[in-house]
Amino acid sequence: MSSGGTRPRRSLVPHCDSEVGQLHMGRRERPIDTCTGPLAAFAGELRGLRAAAGNPSYRRMAGVALYSPSVLSEAASGHRLPTLQVTLAFVKACGGSAAEWESRWRAVCGTDAPGEQSADDRQAAADPGRPRPAQLPIGPHEFVGRAAEFDRARATAAQLDSRAPLIVRGPVGIGKTTFALRFAHQLVRDFPDGQLYADMGATRPDRAVPMDVMAGFLHALGVPPDQVPGDEMHRTGLYRSMLAERRVMVLLDNVFDERQVRPLLARSQHSQILVTSRSRLLGLEGVRRISLGPLSRAESIGLLRVLVGGDRVNAEYSAAQQITEFSGQLPLALTITGRKIAAQPGRRLIEVADRLAAGVHVANWLRIGDVGLSDAVLPAFLALPPLAKHVVHMLGGRADELTVGGLAEMLHISIDSAEYAMDRLIDGGLLHRVSSHDRYFVPPLIGQLIAQETDRFAIQADPDTEPLRAVLRVAGVPFAD
Repeated sequence: MSSGGTRPRRSLVPHCDSEVGQLHMGRRERPIDTCTGPLAAFAGELRGLRAAAGNPSYRRMAGVALYSPSVLSEAASGHRLPTLQVTLAFVKACGGSAAEWESRWRAVCGTDAPGEQSADDRQAAADPGRPRPAQLPIGPHEFVGRAAEFDRARATAAQLDSRAPLIVRGPVGIGKTTFALRFAHQLVRDFPDGQLYADMGATRPDRAVPMDVMAGFLHALGVPPDQVPGDEMHRTGLYRSMLAERRVMVLLDNVFDERQVRPLLARSQHSQILVTSRSRLLGLEGVRRISLGPLSRAESIGLLRVLVGGDRVNAEYSAAQQITEFSGQLPLALTITGRKIAAQPGRRLIEVADRLAAGVHVANWLRIGDVGLSDAVLPAFLALPPLAKHVVHMLGGRADELTVGGLAEMLHISIDSAEYAMDRLIDGGLLHRVSSHDRYFVPPLIGQLIAQETDRFAIQADPDTEPLRAVLRVAGVPFAD
């Protein structure tokens, strides 16, 4: 007892004349002279806390802390001040008081802070050697429009209290990846701890496995492969903890469904997650959504100017309008067509417009290099259930739009069946919605492409299912008994 009758707080730091050294998974940690400053003293206290808990191995602590053993070992090294999140995880693994240790951390942070740096700046400066991945693919150069959508995306990313994952969705060829990449590159400076990217492969048979993607992200953030937790719960916990601690941009491109992306989502004050998908992903909670539609006529002409050159477009403005109409004002179709024209500087736009009006094989025309519209459309079509496929054939040849009720009446099917088909087409990226009205259409370009490629697919109908026979008859699509 002290002379004042109160018990002084027991310090976990040995006397400053001594050095602190402990075993770490079979080898002795580097001793710390706790008199050299507040960082060393704080590290000594962490080691003392661990000693009081019975010296658990860092690997054992990692199972509770949800940080890798190397991160926990570094926290008690005295090299730099660990972040508050890492400190509290270390304390939790040793059974310490979170409130007490947060107070200690803030005291050291204030003592160690140079000048008027913010807490985030101090934490970033405290660990200058950790990996900072830069995985974003190259951003698009040919881009116009989307001002309102960018404003909404920036407003979401600016919510510093808690950034919700942002889903960018829309039909095939609408420019979701282009939009997301441009937005992500604009915000690179806001996420100095790195940018992570994964193509989730919605159109591929070998779609990305979320746990494999997560392991790759953890490696990129500095977790050694042998220290990535093997079970899903701990791996997910470590991934989300690292996003909470660091300022990272994550882009999950071309997502198939909710199940594929849900483990990779996190709501963080510091990090931002972007998702692109044809599907609305309505099963996800706590996210924000931005829907992309076709470009306006003015934006379509603007994109053609960027691709072909303003002088050529101005000289043949009417032909340029015809070209944008053929492309359905879809950015992907416009980009492919524009690049083809740009590669033939002596070719007049009216020649291109006349050829398109006379009819072309869409899959062949809308392909340049290894990029083609059919690569996006055909996998989406093939993944549809039979009823939805037949609806595509029917709507693809119509100039007007239909409501769900109109589709049900035309096909003599129930409202539920018509709504199911519409939902599958929307989430498959083949059906467009007319403004705010509940009217839908398949873009003529998409319908034409699918119609031309129909002979490549064997469309089977159950002979006992009369509604499917009715659909086939109305759509004029042959079926095999």
